[in-house]
Amino acid sequence: MDDLKGKNATISDVARLAGVSMKTVSRVLNNEKYVSEDKKEKVLAVAAELNYRPSLQARGLAGNRSFMIGLFVDDPSGDYISKVQRGILRRCEEAGCYLVVDVLRERGNDAKLRQILNSIRFDGVVLSSPVCDDVAVLDALRERSVPTVRIGPGVDATDMAQIEIDDYKAAFEATEFLIGQGHQRIGFIKGDPNHGCSLDREQGYSKAMRAHGLTVSNDLVAPGMFSFDSGYTAAEKLLKSESRPTAIFASNDEMAAGVVACAQALGLRVPLDVSVMGFDDDFLATIMSPAITTVRQPIEDMAAGAVDLILEAKGKSAALEDKTVIFDYELVKRKSVRKLSA
Repeated sequence: MDDLKGKNATISDVARLAGVSMKTVSRVLNNEKYVSEDKKEKVLAVAAELNYRPSLQARGLAGNRSFMIGLFVDDPSGDYISKVQRGILRRCEEAGCYLVVDVLRERGNDAKLRQILNSIRFDGVVLSSPVCDDVAVLDALRERSVPTVRIGPGVDATDMAQIEIDDYKAAFEATEFLIGQGHQRIGFIKGDPNHGCSLDREQGYSKAMRAHGLTVSNDLVAPGMFSFDSGYTAAEKLLKSESRPTAIFASNDEMAAGVVACAQALGLRVPLDVSVMGFDDDFLATIMSPAITTVRQPIEDMAAGAVDLILEAKGKSAALEDKTVIFDYELVKRKSVRKLSA
């Protein structure tokens, strides 16, 4: 064994010195069942002595696994996707898997995905919104029977797993919080219509307003695209109206930050002149002045949970059928909302 120290040992070296087959070595290193304790101890001891690090090919000898997890997004920038990646990477590191990230910007164009699937055999794929609602992408994954988990989808696909929060309920409760602070004219900025959560959040807002006998008029609702600039533009429309709202609920924190910036540019004080509510609990919400009251969704934990579902499926897409995991959310109260005097 001494002649192998300091060299690149192979799986065959470990198997030969441990007196077992290469498949047994792979099973041990992958924590597979059906290996006796004495063989397991011998393999681990030899591997440690040789400082052996298995390749993906060697690890895959024990079964039909690649140890590759795919993540497909439409835009790799922004705090939301950063949290998704961190959550997946954390679980991949714990499970000894590798993450491949790629961008599918153009909706309905599955050619790039099919090319990737031709070159990489994934144990499973995670789709963020709005890619998770792209029918062409979903069909391409179905054809290859790739275990797929969608985060925050807006359309049904019962043959794939999904992870989400109750966006409708969260927006309802956030709006009720503003109403409880004495606000009646509450503006709302919609999210990107291509994202499934956007409609749920708008409906939650509208339902809460009507439940309290408050009117949702056209001059209280403005379009947005989940970006700082779109939040700023929407805020200009709302804050320059003849009867401006006393509070604005933006469908995400990037837009809420745009609202704060716009209000300050117009000489308005947040929250003395206008209160601001966001959604997601992005990094921006914590560094704005004032810090933004928002709805926190556990994005990293949701992403890690997507990997857990893939690992549990063990390469079988059918194992993810009709599987939905709903995470809790939390209202985070900061300095951007004030209570109006009666």
